[in-house]
Amino acid sequence: MSLFGGSKSNESFGAVVDIGSGSVLVSVVHSDPSKKFPQIVWSHREQAPLRNIESIEQSAKAVMTALVNASMLLDGEGRKALQAYRAGAELNKLQFSISAPWAYTITKTINYSQEEDFLVTEELIDELYKAIEDKISNELKQDKTLQDLGLEVIAKMTMDLSSNGYHVSHPEGNKTQTLTISQSNSVAHKYLVDAIEELKDKLFPKTNPKSISFILMLYTITKEFLRQSNDVCLVDITYEATEIGVVREGVLTYCTHTPFGSFSIAREISDITGVPLHESFGYLHLEKPYDFIANLNKQQKADVELVFEAYTERVSNLFKETGDSLSIPKKISLHTDLNTETLFTDLIHKAATRNLKTQPTVTPISKEIIDQYQKAQTTDTENEIATDTALFVSAQFFHNNAKHPTIEYF
Repeated sequence: MSLFGGSKSNESFGAVVDIGSGSVLVSVVHSDPSKKFPQIVWSHREQAPLRNIESIEQSAKAVMTALVNASMLLDGEGRKALQAYRAGAELNKLQFSISAPWAYTITKTINYSQEEDFLVTEELIDELYKAIEDKISNELKQDKTLQDLGLEVIAKMTMDLSSNGYHVSHPEGNKTQTLTISQSNSVAHKYLVDAIEELKDKLFPKTNPKSISFILMLYTITKEFLRQSNDVCLVDITYEATEIGVVREGVLTYCTHTPFGSFSIAREISDITGVPLHESFGYLHLEKPYDFIANLNKQQKADVELVFEAYTERVSNLFKETGDSLSIPKKISLHTDLNTETLFTDLIHKAATRNLKTQPTVTPISKEIIDQYQKAQTTDTENEIATDTALFVSAQFFHNNAKHPTIEYF
């Protein structure tokens, strides 16, 4: 199946913003659903110069600064590029995706059953949804750390609606003995939600912004367009975080993260070896990412190996948090920078092996996403094809948003 499917509707021009753990990606996207793929008119990734990963407050301020800087470029260079692309076009839609640790995704399932058949009514379904929302609200209140962050719900998505074990879209008016509803809620830090609203008011006052967690967006896109199992573990590695999403029977059942990513590893390597941060970060992008270790002295080698071991153990501990009594699925879909797939495929495989009795299968998906996009692109395009898969995922989600009626935004 092509990564970029479409349907007929009015075209739109969107300002698409991805707030990562250590960077902010802004882009201008043209969506004409009668075509197979969206056109990325312009994009820019603003990196946050994070120095102290122990301080969530400092990290948050750096990302907020990156958001402001990126937004200014979007307002200036982005609008200019749009006019060059289509004179008179206006940015009429605004989409935000937010990565961990700034957003969390919580899925709850509720089962309602009786010994005899009962009639499914709209009132009953509303009551079950209300019960799910109460469960999520109580969970946030009971976790003092999350409560102190002042989290707000930004989107919710119906994952599954089943009657007697069969997936249904509209069970109202039918009889059943068991009704099951699964719903995922994306929640984000309140100060970030406020910043998004302020950005909208200043730069895009006519738009109604839609915000969602990146892991929920990634789940949606990979489920729609990649040939992956209904039981899979999604792993998303960003600059300063690694997030996992456990998918069972096609439902994103549990998400968690550790505030440690590719920049975090590079920073520690830089501290050990004394090389500049950009150089140590470059090591992670090599075809043979461990080769640089051979040029280090004995103590440096041992310390760098400990860095990789510590990261592996961090992720291994994440894999123990599945939200149920089961192990993580043995099939793992890995999303990371294209040129770091070699390194992180190895590290994630090692981490998963510590939690499974069988060998895991780690599938890097960045290259597959890029390959499908390149195949979809016309051969005579004058635009350079980027290799930022977060950009493609965000643009494709924007392009297909009308196909996601089960997502409600706040």
